[in-house]
Amino acid sequence: MLASIVRYADDTAGLEKTLRLLQGLCTIAVGLVESAPQEAAYWVKLRAQLALGRRYFRLLKWHPCWDNAITSLGGNKPPLYKTLDVAKWSFIGMYFFLEMFTMTNAIGATSFEWAPMAQREANKCWFYGLIFSILVSLYELLLLQNTTPTKREKKASSDLNGSTVKDEVKGKPSAPSPSSPPDDIEPHRIWTQLAIDCNDLVIPGSAVGWMPVGPILVGTCSTISTVLAGRQIWNRVQQRAQQP
Repeated sequence: MLASIVRYADDTAGLEKTLRLLQGLCTIAVGLVESAPQEAAYWVKLRAQLALGRRYFRLLKWHPCWDNAITSLGGNKPPLYKTLDVAKWSFIGMYFFLEMFTMTNAIGATSFEWAPMAQREANKCWFYGLIFSILVSLYELLLLQNTTPTKREKKASSDLNGSTVKDEVKGKPSAPSPSSPPDDIEPHRIWTQLAIDCNDLVIPGSAVGWMPVGPILVGTCSTISTVLAGRQIWNRVQQRAQQP
């Protein structure tokens, strides 16, 4: 177990999610001790340091986001899907790009007056990007729902055509093909991403004042989304470690 935790923390994405989890818990603590200014100041300072540490991991993250937007634009997906996906990655990339210019203010090296405004606009872009990400997930669910009957018809036709072969090998249970993934893998991924985005939406929404919620709710939503995303990273890291 310890080795698994070390592998997870040694992964860049895993370490960032670990810091994000601690930051979310600190945000909850801030809301719980609001009536005690000294204790609240401690948790606010700790949360700020954790947030600052996370910013180093995403300093140039705008580049892969815009690269994803360009890749999606040239893909063979339906036009509506491409439009939503390009908008999603474009806005999220703009969030990272604008936030990059506020880094020196965050570490205390400068005190540019325009930095808070740039950070606010960055959070707006994050909010818009999450909205489009939610729309992408909903569209994927719609496509999945429309293609499910077709898959069932093909499966029924395949079962009918192969019934003669099955009759010849009686008494042997048919083993599932190792190359055929379970049918619930794709819906599970989409629903998980939808839950992550819906919880994350509260963070920039509260930062720009569009969602009047307290730190307890913000911290809870951040913690939930971090656990869901961290679980995916955990599985990826452990599977990679098991490969020869």
